[in-house]
Amino acid sequence: MRGYADAHARQIFRDLVNLPAQVRLTEKEVRVEFHRRAHLPIVLASGLCDHPVPIPWWEGRRLRLTTYNGR
Repeated sequence: MRGYADAHARQIFRDLVNLPAQVRLTEKEVRVEFHRRAHLPIVLASGLCDHPVPIPWWEGRRLRLTTYNGR
């Protein structure tokens, strides 16, 4: 990812992990819905919001990243 080659852990956490979101668990997926005001350019550029990602150690569940949908 451009701009993070020399980044420290604190910057990576702040920019990529510490984002406001609501997490919902179902039998088939873990859905992370980012809040409307979340700054998401890196997450959106990663392509992870395009389709659910299977996580092998989550007993077949998938990770679905979504943006705010007005609920």
